[in-house]
Amino acid sequence: MFIKKSASCALLLASCNALASSTTALEEIVITSSRVPEPWSEIATAITKLSKEDLDYYGNLSLVDILQYQPSMSVTHTGGAGKAATVRIRGEEGYRTLVVLDGIPLTDTSGTQHSPRLEHLTTQSLTSVEILRGPQGLMYGADAGGIIYLSSKPNQAGWSNTVSLETGRYNQQSLFAKSAISGEHGYLQASWQNSSLDGFNASTADTAARDSDGYDNDTKHLSGSWQASNNLQLSVVHRTTSATNEYDGCYSASFQVTHDCTDQYDSKVHQIGASYTGDYAMHRLSFSQSQTDKAFYSDKAFSFGAKGKLRSLAWASKLDLNERTHAVVGADADQSELNDGSLTRQRDQLGLYAELKWAPIDTLTLAAGARTDDNDDFGRHNSIRLTGTAVQPLNGSVLKYKISYGTGFRAPSLYEVAYNAGPFAYGLATTTQLNEERSAGFDIGVEWLLNADLHVQATYFRQTVEDEIFFDLEAYTGYLQDDGEALVSGLELSADWAVTEGLTIATNATMMNSERPDGSARIYRPDNQAALSVRYSHPQHKLSGQVAMQYRGDSRGIVNQSIDGYTALSFKLQYALTRDLKPYLRVENALDADTREIPGYYASRAAIYAGVSYQF
Repeated sequence: MFIKKSASCALLLASCNALASSTTALEEIVITSSRVPEPWSEIATAITKLSKEDLDYYGNLSLVDILQYQPSMSVTHTGGAGKAATVRIRGEEGYRTLVVLDGIPLTDTSGTQHSPRLEHLTTQSLTSVEILRGPQGLMYGADAGGIIYLSSKPNQAGWSNTVSLETGRYNQQSLFAKSAISGEHGYLQASWQNSSLDGFNASTADTAARDSDGYDNDTKHLSGSWQASNNLQLSVVHRTTSATNEYDGCYSASFQVTHDCTDQYDSKVHQIGASYTGDYAMHRLSFSQSQTDKAFYSDKAFSFGAKGKLRSLAWASKLDLNERTHAVVGADADQSELNDGSLTRQRDQLGLYAELKWAPIDTLTLAAGARTDDNDDFGRHNSIRLTGTAVQPLNGSVLKYKISYGTGFRAPSLYEVAYNAGPFAYGLATTTQLNEERSAGFDIGVEWLLNADLHVQATYFRQTVEDEIFFDLEAYTGYLQDDGEALVSGLELSADWAVTEGLTIATNATMMNSERPDGSARIYRPDNQAALSVRYSHPQHKLSGQVAMQYRGDSRGIVNQSIDGYTALSFKLQYALTRDLKPYLRVENALDADTREIPGYYASRAAIYAGVSYQF
């Protein structure tokens, strides 16, 4: 892969040999920020990266349950596994979060907003997760208020196979199998994950039957790449998910509330792509499609359904103009569809973008980018991003300063427009002409790296959303729009410390204020949250494990009621019987805390799980 080291890092390598391990950390390759691989030292936006080892030590099968331990990531659940979950990055709505898997946008266009169904994403097939915080409209589309980039590419050469089994509370049963072969000519891998659980009563409103609301998930993933020549690489990805979820609080054919509710979720995503790498340029062209089919049942009778489809043709190029300057240019053409059985809507959007990066001196990198989007229904909009980074050797360590500013917009979703024009809207919603939302975000921060032992970060951020669209949860008239700016501001702190060989400590805290234009609190956003993890893994010891603690502060509900926060503790212990056979025990919510985040919905209590992983 063609990656040219920045001039700033070249200086560090040349003049600060004592900082070799710190420089290695600065040179860690990150894909998310500019859509092409770049070293961490050149990236000004706030990023968290989780490795395969990190995911394994958390141990959670659901990706959502791991995301809630990361900086500025707040999660709300409506019951247990498989129930609707929302992940907010820096307090923004979950539908402003773009989830990308191996380059494919996992966007469900059949929902109320174009958003990911994160509750159906599992961790076992993933090899890395990158989280990009703040508005990122420049590279990923103007409505991207944050990015979660997932990768399943093999992280080791040769042929490898993995089989794992797990069982535990709520009659959870999980099976995962993966086979991969990777080498200099590319890779090929296939994985299968199947899990089921009986669950628990999800809703406090279900006071009669109080039956358990179960969940089943079956996910298959196939991907590969082929190095057709020294310069050309071809790739393909195909993934299917079929999930059945039981929940409470739907309406029967006679429009009576019932708690015998089921939804069937089926998703198919695929992508074909080609990358060409030259001496001074790298190009990537891909076509992807994400298709969703949902069916809802009440009292075991079909109630309604919806189908969505997102097609995306994307091109991105990185061009080295000289040893101090490079550019990233690209385009994406998206077509989204919604079919709910009574109407079919379709929308096209074309985006063009370019970013120029320049290192005027060895330790400084500046970047400026612009994007224009042409939306079928809401016209042309422009977005920008301005960033800067500086690295400074300092007494055996390295300081990295960073600053960024970005803007974006979000067009009302196909469903939002259709609902207000349909038979269920009334009153003010029927006369509300929904317009696009506009967003802007600024952050400034500093990172300190001491060899490979300590990495400390501090970032201040401020984001606004103008004319935010929301559903009227008081009178249920339909979709309305705030007049003015919603504001989120706060401070992120994090530290990763390798205390000794095998012992590492990671912690983070976020202090955040989130307000609507009238000054009232935005719902379900905790003002304070924090996480701490302690991991022990020594190559000469068979026992390893991690303890993770999460604190979620108080938040506000729909009618401005106070929602109590909580502190939850989980851990995982693993014992290597052989190098390849590793049984483990993990406990979620070990303190049996009341972790309800939304009034009216129960949450999982203390739960023990036992499993075994075999690699060969």
